[in-house]
Amino acid sequence: MAIDVSMISKLTDAVEALKSFVSKVAGADEKEQAAPRGAVPENSAAVRMARNARQSYQKTARWMLAAFAAVGALIFGSLPFAAVADVEVRWPSSLWLIGGLVLAVAGIVSAVVAVSMVSEPEDASLGELDSDLRSIQKTDDKGFVFVKGKPVITVSKLRAWWNPRIACRIELAHILHGPESSAHLGPNLHSEDRQASIANLIQRLGQLESEHAKLAPVVANLTVSVSSYEKRIEDLGKLLVELRARRGEDSSVDKEIGTTSAMYTAAATKLDSERAALTTRQKELAEIDDQLTMYQDHRSLVLAESGVMQLRGRFRLARRVLAIAAVLTLFGGTGYALALPSATAAGNEKPAAPAPSPAPERDPAYTAGLPANVTIHAGTSAAAELPRECVGRELTAVWVGDTRVPPTVGPFTALITDAACVGAVRVGRGEGTFSLVR
Repeated sequence: MAIDVSMISKLTDAVEALKSFVSKVAGADEKEQAAPRGAVPENSAAVRMARNARQSYQKTARWMLAAFAAVGALIFGSLPFAAVADVEVRWPSSLWLIGGLVLAVAGIVSAVVAVSMVSEPEDASLGELDSDLRSIQKTDDKGFVFVKGKPVITVSKLRAWWNPRIACRIELAHILHGPESSAHLGPNLHSEDRQASIANLIQRLGQLESEHAKLAPVVANLTVSVSSYEKRIEDLGKLLVELRARRGEDSSVDKEIGTTSAMYTAAATKLDSERAALTTRQKELAEIDDQLTMYQDHRSLVLAESGVMQLRGRFRLARRVLAIAAVLTLFGGTGYALALPSATAAGNEKPAAPAPSPAPERDPAYTAGLPANVTIHAGTSAAAELPRECVGRELTAVWVGDTRVPPTVGPFTALITDAACVGAVRVGRGEGTFSLVR
């Protein structure tokens, strides 16, 4: 099938436009925003590597889709889809056409779904991560089960090999629930007989949040109480100064000074008590907040690691699905091309058989002595042997040959029987004419 050069040019332009579109979709790297530093800062090396890995996987998946789309455009762009209108659907002659289109559509849909999986959001909470890990690790009433400090996996190796997402989930379980779990989940989460797990981190965060929720209102109330007592002492102090200044003029203010002084002393005592309580509660709240900040940072780290690991599993699965989709598209396009009417006609067209050569004519069963008419042309060697009046006119004769009948223009040998021209004559080719009298 000949391919038009203009069609190739259009396909090339389409592929270039598709590459430009995918390049724009990929976009630039996300800008890092400053975050407060903690036990595991948001912009730490691990978190930055996780963010870069996520962007790299997503860009690679988009480029894989662009390459797949370019190959699909080259395959189907060169096929005459308009020829489908000339197809008469019959069973089973149209099986290749329908099956090819179904395979090709399945391949294209699989490719789009595979790439969309890479852009699917990761787990956004520890609860989702805990549920994912419980699907591949053994648990009991106390939580996750460990043997010699390692998680007990309930998924078979064959299933893990077949599904890259499960394989990456198992790898994540060995990282987060393995011997170095404290480095990822945070310190002091393990128990005497159990390794630290996501469930412990969730529980610790819940406890700290609960304690913070209890202490924060107490600290707020004590802060307001201290502020009010400080204001009251300040007002009582000013009143005492004024009363003592009036003592020289009016001796009746002594009783009022005594009452105000007693109130001032009580307020100062209460202020000291409230300040001491506020300091104690603030210290307790600060300790809880420090721990909460630390475990929140570990939560961010764990979610970053989980996101990258899940994205890696989805990327590997998408790569496998894309490979299968490419094969389906190739076979589908080939089956469709072979089933088109033009391809079928060209394939079934046989070269024209050469025309059979005519069978040689069999010589008629003539014998010598048959009557004939001959004419001798003037200026020939045979005419020189005859009288002038015998040249250029039809003469009666007898054919004396015993082989094939000579051609009309000779050569031939004849015995002229005309009364004025009697005699045997031999005429060369083109020197005369010959015909039998039937």
